[in-house]
Amino acid sequence: MIPDRPLIRCIGCGFAIPLALLLVPSAGVAQVVSGVPDTVTLAPDSSDLRGRARSAQAQYERRRLRYLPVTNVSFTDACDERVGRFCSWYDEGDWYPQPEPPEVEELRSALLTVLDSVQRHLPGDGWVLGQRVWYHSEAGRREEALRAGQACGAVEPWWCAALQGFALHGLQRYLEAETAFERSLLLMDKERAQEWRIPRREVDGDSRRILDQLEGAPSDSVSAVLDRLWMLSDPLYLVDGNDRKTEHYARWTVTTLKERARNPFHIRWGKDIEQLTVRFGWEIAWQRSIDRRSILDGSNVIGRKHPERRDYMPSGSALESPGRATHQDLLADKRRPPSLYAPAYAPQLLPMEGQLAVFPRGDRMIVVGTHFLPEDTTVHAEHHHDVPWLAAGEQEDMRDRGGLFLVSSDQAPLRSNRSLGSAEGVLTLEAPVGSYIVGTEAWSPSQRRAGRYREGVEFRPVPEDIAALSDLLMLRSTADPPTLLEAAIPLALLRTDVRRGQTFAIGWEVSGLGFRPETLSFEVTVNRVDRGLFRRIGEFLRFSDGPQRVSLAWQEPGPEQPSPLFRYLDLNLDSLAPGVYEVEVTLRTSGRSEVASVRRFRVRDG
Repeated sequence: MIPDRPLIRCIGCGFAIPLALLLVPSAGVAQVVSGVPDTVTLAPDSSDLRGRARSAQAQYERRRLRYLPVTNVSFTDACDERVGRFCSWYDEGDWYPQPEPPEVEELRSALLTVLDSVQRHLPGDGWVLGQRVWYHSEAGRREEALRAGQACGAVEPWWCAALQGFALHGLQRYLEAETAFERSLLLMDKERAQEWRIPRREVDGDSRRILDQLEGAPSDSVSAVLDRLWMLSDPLYLVDGNDRKTEHYARWTVTTLKERARNPFHIRWGKDIEQLTVRFGWEIAWQRSIDRRSILDGSNVIGRKHPERRDYMPSGSALESPGRATHQDLLADKRRPPSLYAPAYAPQLLPMEGQLAVFPRGDRMIVVGTHFLPEDTTVHAEHHHDVPWLAAGEQEDMRDRGGLFLVSSDQAPLRSNRSLGSAEGVLTLEAPVGSYIVGTEAWSPSQRRAGRYREGVEFRPVPEDIAALSDLLMLRSTADPPTLLEAAIPLALLRTDVRRGQTFAIGWEVSGLGFRPETLSFEVTVNRVDRGLFRRIGEFLRFSDGPQRVSLAWQEPGPEQPSPLFRYLDLNLDSLAPGVYEVEVTLRTSGRSEVASVRRFRVRDG
């Protein structure tokens, strides 16, 4: 009979591994460690220089365990996902990293002294170089990590470039990091380059099927799909470069430098650790947990990953047809994610429900977007302690900013309108009609918080005499109603929620009129849309009041000359109860098809 064995657990995709030698498990127990640490490989003979470096690295990982903070984390809960020997969770809860003990800093400095000395005698040793870059980075000395990677001597050029890219990514120099990684991909062998380039593990099933079709495809086709994928995954267009892309390559670099090194889990590096590193990143802190089921001393190591990670990779439907992507397709989420990532410049990147409205004008269109900084809704918002990843640091003097972006599905240059000095406002862009990802963004560098809203839009050129109805734009009420879109834009409400009793207006535009005399019939309706099933049954049986509905209709002559027609309407909706509503404008004209436009909004108390 095999006695109970400690489980290997991952907390928020951190991991707990027993330090004792473990029994070989019976078949089918996926969460139990298989085998024992390979002490021959992990603690090589220190009589030669390379052996001395490997021995020093293994000794550091072994000795620092005694200084790790202790936690009473329970290992009895069911995991979110099993990967090989590991059981993982997607949420770190209310954990946050504590300052590193000075003893660990001293141990690491001693290790780097050994590694630097060995590197001088073995300038072509890529393993030693990788450890030097890694441990400098782990200590927060990223400039030293970059200098080590740049002074790579006779190390293989592809590995030098990858290490430089890793260090540049850590310095948030993403454009340079991308250049370094591209150079590395060109220099490494084709099989490795193929594995690094195509992020099959980090996307959903639909996207993976699209990527699988790239096997054997022409290089231009492969590049087009990957360029689209990384364009959609970029966390903030306000930040130069694509840090989600460079993070992907940085993770592959880390798996490569760690696969032949001692790790704190004290088990062989394997495909499961590789997969978890590529999907969720590397650990940012370590703890020890006392597990009563441990065979010997009960010490377990927990690797902690960043608490603010989200999934920035696009859905398969968005990758296939960006212009038809919904907001949900492009939402940075945490629910059962294929991969997770936290941008260093804004770990709190939150949904931003502002306004986005398109005003078509023949073969052109005007896009209006509002932006604001979302409130901190994370688990630490009400905690009275320092949150290390939100410290302003080198971003303290950077000004708040916002942006409106149009990214063409065919990889045409990004169109943008940016504001500097404020994280809230309204911006506009004019562009040819077509298929785009349109996004609004707000970023406060000093708070390391950002908000974004993205969705796909597709518009084809409309003949100049065909009526086209724009989106609806929620506006502040004014005694001087605007007659042109340009005058209405400064009145746009930043958010689509209003206080109970608040008066607001809507504005819209009709193009394609004025080519002949005609009468326009407008109808505006407001309907509540968040009624539950039992509420609807009660209304049907007349046990409760019916849904609140407001309706208004009128007729007016069309314009005498071809030009866009802008309309402004005050809505007095102070009788609406809190809830979610839709306002719909419908246009009917003789001999034309009926057109309608809808805007959803929320009424809240207070």
